[in-house]
Amino acid sequence: MEPRTSMRPTGEEIDGSFAFGNNFFLLEAKWHANPIPASSIYAFTGKVDGKLIGTIGVFFSMSDYSKDAVDALVNGKELNIILFGHNDLLAIENGSITLREALRLKLRYAVEYGQPFYPLETVVKRKSKTERNNGETNQEDAWSIIVEGEEDVQTISSLLGRCKRNSDFSVFAAGGQRSVASLAKSIVSNGSKRVAAIVTPIEDKEVQAELTQQLTKLNVETVFLDRSIEDWLGEFVSTEYFNATSMLTNNSGKMARRYARNADIDRLLSESESFAKLVGELKVRE
Repeated sequence: MEPRTSMRPTGEEIDGSFAFGNNFFLLEAKWHANPIPASSIYAFTGKVDGKLIGTIGVFFSMSDYSKDAVDALVNGKELNIILFGHNDLLAIENGSITLREALRLKLRYAVEYGQPFYPLETVVKRKSKTERNNGETNQEDAWSIIVEGEEDVQTISSLLGRCKRNSDFSVFAAGGQRSVASLAKSIVSNGSKRVAAIVTPIEDKEVQAELTQQLTKLNVETVFLDRSIEDWLGEFVSTEYFNATSMLTNNSGKMARRYARNADIDRLLSESESFAKLVGELKVRE
């Protein structure tokens, strides 16, 4: 792939470039303590904009991305960057998928859906299950549950793990609020019929209505929350626990994960109708 590193054209720093087929890509690589914010991605976008028309940037982040960062790219006029997150890079490193195959998947997703981020786990887990079933695909038993950001994956996985259920599930991050419907379409188009999504309010009511309409049309079992996941779960922990943890750090969604491990499940199910419906679906095995 003809890699080159540490270039400084006209005073700017570029981490590298590489070839894929007859196309050349610019590379940015980060490993920070917190998810990459929109400002860092915009800075890289500016570098890509100044190059040959059609140049695409590839952003590698071992610390993933903030939800607003991906949404900001989706809202932009042009998309010239694709994003690799922590789990994407681990899947490549451990041999679950090649970099070439990963690039093809992400580029095609960006072309078809206008989205910069595609979680490779959706493909890796599907391929792994097919191999375990001796080549026969069976998507019926396992649920694909879509959340907005990577920091939500552990929270919802932990919460559902505490609920009584019969069906297996995998939780995937769409990358941002505005990316949920696109990922749902992709998963459904690949043959999965048991798809669910957990979404929080979007300030733009028209965008919220469009997302709701798209998920409904896809027959996605959707949990609509009227607040953030952290605030929602905070309603179902004891006052003593809430007060005791209020001063703890909350980097990368740590507080929401604490609430998920300590929430009163029975009360949550009795007061959160759409979440209770999802858990009920997870109990059914046809």
